[in-house]
Amino acid sequence: MRSRGFSLLEMLVTLAIVGILIAVSYPSYQQYVLRSYRAEAVTALLELATKQEQWLLEQGRYSNQLTDLGFTQPVTASGRFRIELTQADPAQFLLKVKAQGPQLQDKTCLQYSLNHFGQRNVGLTESLSCWD
Repeated sequence: MRSRGFSLLEMLVTLAIVGILIAVSYPSYQQYVLRSYRAEAVTALLELATKQEQWLLEQGRYSNQLTDLGFTQPVTASGRFRIELTQADPAQFLLKVKAQGPQLQDKTCLQYSLNHFGQRNVGLTESLSCWD
């Protein structure tokens, strides 16, 4: 009577195939995760710009403090982006987010900016496709 089951050779071949599939797919998965966090940077900038416009309506000028806009920490929720707010005068602002930590592996989109005119990535080398 012949026993049913897998031989050691069949198990090794199966494990080798699974190992190859994982080795091929893992880098793609990492890039997918990095791209998914780009949305967090864009959302933070758009939210801050909206809050700046509300501040302008209430105070008659743009704020120069993130805390005025409800951000107690100068980072996004995941901590992958650092938020910067610069203001040359009360009638304008420039918001920037810069990648930090694990997000630095995303070589394509390391920083984003948005100004009071709604212009994106002015003066940055990053493509506007990062906003998509």
